[in-house]
Amino acid sequence: MLMALRRHGGRAGGQAFVRAFASKDVSELERRVAQLEARFKSFASKKVPAPPMTYIAGEEMSWYTMKIICEKWVEPFIDTSKWEYFDLSCKARDNTEDQVLHDAVASGARIGAIFKEPTITPTADQVKEFDLKKAWGSPNGAMRRGWNGITISRDTIHIPGIKLGFDKPVFFERHAV
Repeated sequence: MLMALRRHGGRAGGQAFVRAFASKDVSELERRVAQLEARFKSFASKKVPAPPMTYIAGEEMSWYTMKIICEKWVEPFIDTSKWEYFDLSCKARDNTEDQVLHDAVASGARIGAIFKEPTITPTADQVKEFDLKKAWGSPNGAMRRGWNGITISRDTIHIPGIKLGFDKPVFFERHAV
């Protein structure tokens, strides 16, 4: 990220950004981010067309985080009109009697390019909390069956400068079951 800041904001711009971030001066940080966004947007005169893809929205913080990323960093620069969007939140699955899951699986099988946010397999407590009709099963099994047994693989997110609490590199890969 710092390399991108230095490239787009200049060395002094990147250093000022880091100082604002380190001091937790939110208004200065927001001002610097706005400046960098404006500079970056000036480079992109038209949107780059994205190939077709099945985009499966999930739940909780990953949904919120991806919403911000798409609004700020994808949609202004990339034409996503060929993407097919599916909301696999517990409420959406409940409201459609799980039809949204079947539609998402069919889309992924047809297109062959899929981005999936983490989803919830609701517990008994979550069924009550979300006022669901029932505890819908894990969508990952239906996806594996519909996509010829592929593994849904999740990699660890490594953020430069953030210490994970270990002195030696650690790598975890989780597979959806």
